[in-house]
Amino acid sequence: MAANVENKQIDRQGIIHILVGILVFGSIWGFFEATLGGFLHMIIFPNKGAIMGGIGVAIMASALAIYKKPSMLPGIGIVAASFKLLNVWFLFVPIGAIHIINPAMAIIFESLAFSLVAVFVMKKIAKNAFIGVGAGVLAGIISAIAWVYFAIYVMNAPAYARVVFTAGGFIANQGVVQAAFFGVFVPLGYLVGEKLATRTLPALTGRGVPHYATSAAVIVLCWGISAIAIMAGL
Repeated sequence: MAANVENKQIDRQGIIHILVGILVFGSIWGFFEATLGGFLHMIIFPNKGAIMGGIGVAIMASALAIYKKPSMLPGIGIVAASFKLLNVWFLFVPIGAIHIINPAMAIIFESLAFSLVAVFVMKKIAKNAFIGVGAGVLAGIISAIAWVYFAIYVMNAPAYARVVFTAGGFIANQGVVQAAFFGVFVPLGYLVGEKLATRTLPALTGRGVPHYATSAAVIVLCWGISAIAIMAGL
């Protein structure tokens, strides 16, 4: 009986540890989306989506190296995508607006695609950087295909497709660029995660009260700075 209770406590601690990791890494990704992403959008920087997606997949790769849990990656994407709600809360943008839904879904598709690929190659990425490159390229193409068809058909915007891009044109252009960025950022992010895992960093790799306190501070800081950035016009 005592052993069963102890095992349940260990399982519960493991679940909490994963959930905290999802919140921390998702908040870090969301922070970059709200700040750097907002700035790149403001100055109309080329390939902003591919750049921000690359940063996001690097953050997920770091989490993968630390936790070894591909199943947590969609959760990281959902947390990051939820930062788009800051525009709803502070700028009163309609939640159903294409400028909210489309980028949020891009983040979620990226996390789903990388999670799917990581299930099959996670152990190989650690041994061979070229596997990481291939995983990134594949995740980039899959997420680009999923997003463009969602943007055109699920959002029911045929005029948007005709004026801005076609599905095939987007995949051949932006999809390839995104795949290239993902191919570079996945092995880099995984390497960073491996380095972090060997160090004493309570917010990312630790357990216990210091870990949770530091993690909470990181999460609050990411959301707070992001809110200020969005209200400032980013």
